[in-house]
Amino acid sequence: MNQNQFQSIYHYTFTNDLISSLSIKNFQPHEFIIKAGDKIEGIYFLLSGRYMVSSLEVTGKELLLRFCQQPSIMGDVEIFADCLIESNCIAVEPCEILFVPLEVYETHLKYDSEFNQLLLKELAYKLRTCTISSRVNALSPVNVRLAAYLCTIHSPSQLNKYIKTNSLDDVASLIGTTKRHLNRILKDWTESGIIERVEEEIHILNWDSIKEISENVRFE
Repeated sequence: MNQNQFQSIYHYTFTNDLISSLSIKNFQPHEFIIKAGDKIEGIYFLLSGRYMVSSLEVTGKELLLRFCQQPSIMGDVEIFADCLIESNCIAVEPCEILFVPLEVYETHLKYDSEFNQLLLKELAYKLRTCTISSRVNALSPVNVRLAAYLCTIHSPSQLNKYIKTNSLDDVASLIGTTKRHLNRILKDWTESGIIERVEEEIHILNWDSIKEISENVRFE
């Protein structure tokens, strides 16, 4: 494994005696990295690529929760909560993963405060972004959510990377609505001269109007 690559991303160095127990896993687009309902086998550290996190609802509909790029960790929730895998993690582009087996964590890393700080930081990020999305989607009408989404991804903040996508279907899922509803809003905005649609692209012509519609709500 490339210890320098991992250290530069996660600012942690494994001891030499553990390195032989770790492995690199590669996943292609649309391939499951971990699957909801399975037992967690270890901790997964994303080294490169991008994946999405989704949840299968009782209705059978798959709900898109977020996108992830490095630094990003999988398995932390399940290990701390001692539960089955909560959500599907699916590669959206080729992903390279450093895999730490569960037995290595339990035997060597469980009481390593520096290593656990990595996991706690990831948990805090997940909690914060999930709370933000839940609040915005529960309290704001769809036109406000869409405007807030556009303003959020337009900002220089690093927190917004979990919702960045070029797919209107994904945007609809992320803000808790349907593509059909979004198209109605975009049609109104086009007729009002707020945006321009060129095939699948949206060009903002009047950012002041988008910001006004957003009511200062943001996904961050």
